[in-house]
Amino acid sequence: MKFLLSSIIENVILVTALINIVLILLLFFTCRFIPRVKMTKSMVEKKWFKLLYKYHSYLWWILVPSVLIHAVIALLHIFAGG
Repeated sequence: MKFLLSSIIENVILVTALINIVLILLLFFTCRFIPRVKMTKSMVEKKWFKLLYKYHSYLWWILVPSVLIHAVIALLHIFAGG
């Protein structure tokens, strides 16, 4: 139980939270509906956006385990008294 209250666990929770935020933003901005919005029309034509859009589906393979790891470790940390 002492390990669940250590600073390493808190750092893992923080890192996975940051990863989750970044990936959620990347996934949101590479969604299929974004090209249909007039404000983002110029962004969609950029080379960096096309590269990011190409890897949109792979981002989910990083996000889902990251969310699961974050949730499980955070709950264990809370139940351990953290």
